[in-house]
Amino acid sequence: MTELLVTNARIVYPATSGFVIDRGWLLARDGSIAGLGAGDPSPGTCQPSADLVEINASGMTLLPGLLNTHMHLYSMYSRGISTGRTSHGFLDVLQDLWWRLDRSLLKDACWMSAMFSGMDSLRCGTTTIVDHHASPNYIAGSLSTLSDALNKLGLRHVLSYEITDRNGIQGAMDGIEENLRFLDEVGTEGTGLASGMIGLHASFTVSDGTLAALRDRVGSRDVGYHIHVAEGAIDEEDSLRKYGKRIVARLDEAGLLGPRSIAVHCVGIDASERSLLAESKTSVVVNTMSNMNNAVGLPAVREMLDAGIQVGIGTDGYTTNMFEEFRNTLVGLRNRYQDPSGFWPEVQRAQIETNADIVSRLAGRPVGRLEPGAAADFILMDYTSPTFINAANAFGHMFFGMSSDLVDTVVVEGKVVVKDHEVLEVDRKSLERESLKVAKDVWEAFDRLV
Repeated sequence: MTELLVTNARIVYPATSGFVIDRGWLLARDGSIAGLGAGDPSPGTCQPSADLVEINASGMTLLPGLLNTHMHLYSMYSRGISTGRTSHGFLDVLQDLWWRLDRSLLKDACWMSAMFSGMDSLRCGTTTIVDHHASPNYIAGSLSTLSDALNKLGLRHVLSYEITDRNGIQGAMDGIEENLRFLDEVGTEGTGLASGMIGLHASFTVSDGTLAALRDRVGSRDVGYHIHVAEGAIDEEDSLRKYGKRIVARLDEAGLLGPRSIAVHCVGIDASERSLLAESKTSVVVNTMSNMNNAVGLPAVREMLDAGIQVGIGTDGYTTNMFEEFRNTLVGLRNRYQDPSGFWPEVQRAQIETNADIVSRLAGRPVGRLEPGAAADFILMDYTSPTFINAANAFGHMFFGMSSDLVDTVVVEGKVVVKDHEVLEVDRKSLERESLKVAKDVWEAFDRLV
């Protein structure tokens, strides 16, 4: 039995019905929160026979770990890369950059991308990522390669492989098999750091034949699907032209919607599609910074919420920093709707509660919450404030006062994985030297794909 006891912490749960404990303690036991409270723990709180680690927080602020519900780990290789082209629309962005990049990835590159994106995520206070992976020239085993790196770091993860026809039918079939193989590997018991979904790229690159093959192979399994939906206009136009129906109706008929599925972006969906998402209890994950960067517009979040859809927040690989992302989500939506006082409780709920609901369903256990029985995933921030902190204004402090550079300690599954701002399990300098060699190969392969 292992225990981790944190004392002298200001415990802040910045949910819409959250709490603040000015000076308190939290006990993690065997990966879960065993208890928390004000003051000092009473005698007998810790087990005498336990292997105990103690942290005196010295007044630091304890928050639940942040959750990123849509990520592309391999986007790390886009840092500093040059496409040699000018992209004039969303399809150009995919063809000029992302589809060339993912075809340039082999095993070492996948592992390194998971290591560096994972390290950066942890240092920003993110304790879970839901990743959507693609490496057409290294499919079989790719999710295990990512998981190996993320397990080494101690980062909770939900992985899926992007099924698509754009690299040929065999590539699509191999993508189906990789998703199912990984699901068999990690199981569905809600233990450990790894969970799985089934990933698909988008409606416009997945044919009816591939969907039929996927349904046949999935059979009666209870799985969640992770798919980009109407990120750019091309997706909806393709579905209407080829199939005579809108994207979400097509996904619904294929049996891909449901409480464990994620529809990402949803920039171009209409009211009928919002109704289907709400009825099926499919969550939507918005990615504001990526959408603005790709100039595809922002989704109709207010209408989604009015329809009863759960809306979470991800980064789409644009950043590993969820502080940046939820701030930009608020200001982006206020600008979209020309509403300078809107969306405060909606963004608060999306970041703190809906993201936790999404991950909890996928992980098979409570994640992202400060309550007994939840996964012991939390962060300690070197945050002090010249104004009062209470349950009513906690998210305001998180939004306007806290930032990723204040993250001092990160705990995942009851284990300290970041201390004094540094990831503990790896030698980053050594990895950077090795990664430069891998990046050279990736960029050279990228340049050959003209």
